[in-house]
Amino acid sequence: MKVDGFRPHPLLPGAHLQTVVPALWPAPSFARPVEPRIVAVAPGNSIRVDVSRPLAPPRGTLLLIHGMGGSSASRYVVRTAAEALARGWAVARINMRNCGGTESLATTLYNACQNADLGAALEDLDRAGMPRPFAAVGFSLGGNTLLSHAAAEGSGCRAVAIAAVNPPIDLDASCRALERPGNRIYQWHYTSLLCRQIRRVRQVRPLAGPEASPLRIGSVRRFDALFTAPDAGYPNPEEYYAAGSSAPRLASIHVPTLILSAANDPFVPAEMFQPHLGTHPAMLRFLIEPQGGHVGFWQRGRPRFWAARTVLEFLERR
Repeated sequence: MKVDGFRPHPLLPGAHLQTVVPALWPAPSFARPVEPRIVAVAPGNSIRVDVSRPLAPPRGTLLLIHGMGGSSASRYVVRTAAEALARGWAVARINMRNCGGTESLATTLYNACQNADLGAALEDLDRAGMPRPFAAVGFSLGGNTLLSHAAAEGSGCRAVAIAAVNPPIDLDASCRALERPGNRIYQWHYTSLLCRQIRRVRQVRPLAGPEASPLRIGSVRRFDALFTAPDAGYPNPEEYYAAGSSAPRLASIHVPTLILSAANDPFVPAEMFQPHLGTHPAMLRFLIEPQGGHVGFWQRGRPRFWAARTVLEFLERR
């Protein structure tokens, strides 16, 4: 795979600007109708998948998976969807459990171990007659979940190729990086997003645990200790992180896979990828750019979101 290396926008020097500005910059709109699909994933639990189709007959169907605290409306998801539609893909944007206004559809919280939900979404798209081939792209925690799904499915994976953008394949290492003093802004951001989600869930059903205040909770690890780990059946965050990390499972992936990240990602350290470089070359392609921030990859040219073009070119070659 030959791609032009990422060159950040000249007004965005450094990891923090490369991460924050793209996250705040408005996403483009695309004027294609959205077909919401409610997909049962477990007893008492469903998710919503928002499907859009291009004007011409589609070249295939692309499943997009958001990250922690995100939804089908997350800016990086919408940017990738707009680029994929322009290139002729049908696009299915997933909302994981309790995300994107789906709190009433689930009885459990979203967690990194729910990779089978992606299989249910792909199976539903298949039953609905969505055009093949299927491919998938996951961002941040969604990328880690996608990698775990592909590993669990092996050669039976419905997606014939996948890509993961800035995936925290070692959740504990990523959480420790998030706890660095220089990353307080991200710690506060994600803790606030997660606490808001808990408050929305409590509007539709009871949920054990303390008041969901970011001031009281203080960190993603403490949030996981109080909410995510016990809800998922784990006694502590560390066991949950071990169960949800895709790193030990990467060698079980049997579809062409691109893992795209940045060496200056503030809280997905590039070191977590080092033990896996070259270990499964027939299937795993790593592209670790020197710059880009966390799911940033903001450039001067079009599309602004360089990662969207890069992952789509990888998938289209397969």
